Amino acid sequence: MMKPELIDQHIAAMTTASSNLLRQMEDEGLRYRVIVRPEDTGTLHVQVRELTPELTERIERCLSGMGMQVAVREG
Repeated sequence: MMKPELIDQHIAAMTTASSNLLRQMEDEGLRYRVIVRPEDTGTLHVQVRELTPELTERIERCLSGMGMQVAVREG
């Protein structure tokens, strides 16, 4: 269990890191939102506009090295 005072720092770090990793896809037109919930700091939730199976696979591959579960959905 993560210490409460570290949760906000963890969320900020994971959000920034994932945004950096997804930058090329964003430059190609990907529109997304990343959410890390305080009650589930082990999962990176990515909501994507106009999600396709190919985009899901590419996003999961891109974020796979972060040490977190990646949950991609339309949003």
